[in-house]
Amino acid sequence: MTAPPERRFADALGKAREEWAVADAAAGAARAGCELVDGGVLVSLFGRPHRVTHPGGEVTLAPAGAVPAGRDPAAPGEPAHIAVAILLLHYLLLADGAPPAGEWKAYRELPDGLFYAASFAGRAEAPLARAFAASPAGLDAFRVVARSAGGDALTLGDASFRFVALPRVDVAVLVWAGDDEEPGEARVLFDANAGHYLPAEDLAGLGGQLAHRLAAASRS
Repeated sequence: MTAPPERRFADALGKAREEWAVADAAAGAARAGCELVDGGVLVSLFGRPHRVTHPGGEVTLAPAGAVPAGRDPAAPGEPAHIAVAILLLHYLLLADGAPPAGEWKAYRELPDGLFYAASFAGRAEAPLARAFAASPAGLDAFRVVARSAGGDALTLGDASFRFVALPRVDVAVLVWAGDDEEPGEARVLFDANAGHYLPAEDLAGLGGQLAHRLAAASRS
């Protein structure tokens, strides 16, 4: 019998914390391109800093916006969602310092990505297509939303943007507008080095987070 999601998350978090507790935090931070701070590491996820304590492996969000004068930017904040905590711990544990490959890969082309490819398409790419690929007007909305989310424009598809998901993991979103004959589509691509930093399941979660954020912004 398959364990319920809550139990699987708890087990995965416990295992990651055990591994992180005996890991070299300074070396992990250096390989991941993160800042070592008193008591842990600061990791930026889509531009939002998170604090990962060492050896405890507690993950909290740093305050949004500017840090008030006199406040330590590494001070604990709101606890991160358990899925985010697992992802960031895995990032610090798996990171090997590989430089950007400068080549975009579809999710299914990443190590073990084929196994989760259908789920990823439904979870990340289909919502983006529904939100932005129905018409040229959708492309304009995508451009506005992507820029506000920190994306840098690319020259792929009808509209495309690159996002710094983690310090050494880039994600791109490409959109093609549909017409009367062909439906539009959206694709989420990863720098080819992504497998050096996260396993396929976590990369699916990373792409899903970005897709949800962009699609939700289109409705606001």
